[in-house]
Amino acid sequence: MFDVFNYEDIICARGSREMPWKPSFQMNVYYYLIDGLLIDSGPYSLAEEAIEFFNAHKIEQIFLSHIHEDHAGMAYWLQEKMQVPIYLHESSLEEARQEPELAKYRLDIWGRRKPFNAEPINDTIKTGSYVFDVIDSPGHYPYHKVLHEKNKGWLFSGDLLNNLKPKSVMFDENMNETILSIKKILDLDFTTVFCTHSGIRKNAKVLFQYKLNYLLELQKDIQTLRNRGFTNTEIAQQLFPGPDPIGSLSGGEFSPYYLVSTL
Repeated sequence: MFDVFNYEDIICARGSREMPWKPSFQMNVYYYLIDGLLIDSGPYSLAEEAIEFFNAHKIEQIFLSHIHEDHAGMAYWLQEKMQVPIYLHESSLEEARQEPELAKYRLDIWGRRKPFNAEPINDTIKTGSYVFDVIDSPGHYPYHKVLHEKNKGWLFSGDLLNNLKPKSVMFDENMNETILSIKKILDLDFTTVFCTHSGIRKNAKVLFQYKLNYLLELQKDIQTLRNRGFTNTEIAQQLFPGPDPIGSLSGGEFSPYYLVSTL
């Protein structure tokens, strides 16, 4: 069942999925609907609950922060059933038209991401009452965008914030790009961040600064070890020793190596 609630003018819903590398951990998925604008569609694995939520509310347009299946998995259903425009990073439009070949663990957790047709995002997205600035924020994925409503102090961050102290990241993440994106975001005026996985956080800038400080300190430690002649693989083993259940389950798609090698 979804937990549906209101925050100011935003209709919010929350579902969750069990993470197989740590069954006691349930990863939340948040849906945000503001004045007819749905921010991210959620995964196909939560389709039953999501469809009930979608059908209960008026959806006029959809913004996808990026193409990953936990954010875009229901885009095809929304397009087919509601025939509303879906906005996505211009460099992901062709990718959206193809169904990706996903590793088994991703299919087990999030389900398929069927093909859909999206439109490129302009510099702003407007609703009847709000204007959202659209901001490039690569790092978690090369083609990732966030939404900023400066009059309300809202930031819809996709996966830019999420894990404050990552120890293992996906093969297509670039943590140096994440650092640059966080620095850009910190120049904006906002007080509340709406994260797809960690929910609504009111101490928004403090959290972004915390993550930035962590990554900068880690970058410094990595560079020190590089200067001593250690390889990225050796550095990852030194900084993040011990079992790596997510790395094993994902066949190496998640690894401390990708964190180290891109810092």
